[in-house]
Amino acid sequence: MTRLDRSLGQGAPQPAEQAPKSRPDSAAVTLSQLRLLVALDALLRAGSVSGAAAELEMSVPAASRLLAQLRAHYDDPILIREGRRMVPSPLAATLRRRVAALSREARLLLSAQDAAPLAEAPSALLPFPEAPRLPLRVSDPERAEGEPGADALLLRLDGAGDSDRPRHRLAAHIARLSGGAGPSPSLSASQARDAFDIVLQGEADAVQIGALLAGIQQRGIAGPELAGLVAAARALRPGPGWQGNAPGLDWPVYPSPRQRRPAWFLAGAKLLADAGTPILLHGFTPQPGPVATLLNALQIPQVESLPEALAALNRGRIAYLRIEAVAPQMAALCSLYAVLGMRTVAQVGLRLLDPLRFGLTLGGVPFSGGGGLMTSALTHLKDGHLLSVLSQRDVAQATPHRWMTLALSGPDGETLTHVPPSLTSAPEGLPPGYGPDAMLSALWQGRERDPAITAIIRDSAALGLLALRPDQPFATHQATAARHWDDRA
Repeated sequence: MTRLDRSLGQGAPQPAEQAPKSRPDSAAVTLSQLRLLVALDALLRAGSVSGAAAELEMSVPAASRLLAQLRAHYDDPILIREGRRMVPSPLAATLRRRVAALSREARLLLSAQDAAPLAEAPSALLPFPEAPRLPLRVSDPERAEGEPGADALLLRLDGAGDSDRPRHRLAAHIARLSGGAGPSPSLSASQARDAFDIVLQGEADAVQIGALLAGIQQRGIAGPELAGLVAAARALRPGPGWQGNAPGLDWPVYPSPRQRRPAWFLAGAKLLADAGTPILLHGFTPQPGPVATLLNALQIPQVESLPEALAALNRGRIAYLRIEAVAPQMAALCSLYAVLGMRTVAQVGLRLLDPLRFGLTLGGVPFSGGGGLMTSALTHLKDGHLLSVLSQRDVAQATPHRWMTLALSGPDGETLTHVPPSLTSAPEGLPPGYGPDAMLSALWQGRERDPAITAIIRDSAALGLLALRPDQPFATHQATAARHWDDRA
């Protein structure tokens, strides 16, 4: 296994002489420190060192040095890598609006022909005047007619507090996503938690829900946003969760409608359950559909509530939970796919819901690069572990015909494992007269043989074993899964 250095929120170490001995007070602000604020504004708007360098008309190394000085001054990373992009740290996100207003005010002062006295044109960083401004003031040249100014945005966004009405707070969160010039900011984990608490508790306007989901998806989901959604959804889970002695495994089943390969991994889950591991499968109501036929072929019970799921696990160690019954608001958010025409953070969040609080999930990734997103979310949640199959979209099904990249994610980061193929070619089509359910029944009962499908089932079971025992190599789990297959009832 290769340990990745995914320490979120940590900047590169800085030379000792760059660290400030003390924070300067307002009387000690120097020109070089004001230069840092201009650089901070450029870095936050560009979202990269190279973009900020182009905007500031300086070399990339020079802009990188400014970022290092900012990190040392604030003792904060300022920019954090989320997947393939850089996003503001929580501290930088709180400074973003203020430093943008300061930079904008500086540009206006430098370009003004006859600047008004400060008392008549207060900066957005100063207290807001009690009386409304006179309508005779000339519009800012950089703002369209009727567009709110920086001070109005500050008042709307930073003025929203915990005591405000839910829809008012949600409007502020949505406005934060709109950003402005440069890359749009992401919500912090606490902001996303508040936003999705409002949505999942039924206090949001329908237009706000669409704007929130579309705003996050358009810019790209960030780890803190996914963490906020999952925390809000987990808070609504009913019941105490799994109380058994054996560690259990959460196994989400949310295949894409375009997925053509049958869900052979369900037989791998059945193997583990028969060997004593509690397995909770969960997904949308499968009747009628390809998942339902395989569940019926394997005699895996389909349940409607967590008490039913617990009872089924105590009897046979496995159950398929219809998610609409236990997380109706999350299911409703996912159903907006038909309205919005795109996946949203809700589809991703269901994979981390963990209805029975096992603390361990085995899943696929909803898109390329999703493993890093999951790791980031779990780091912010500080709870739970996830084994992601990066070579398989949506569901955790082994791909023995090609290399598998596996990511074990948790609050402390991510560990990657690369598994070589055990098959020389992809599985072929089913024999004439066989559907997936009939073929699976025949394989399970020993009436047919198919080495390729058997390898998928075996390796899918091995994935579950690896999630439970990551300290052992995958080959060991393959051998154990092969024995489970040979000993199946």
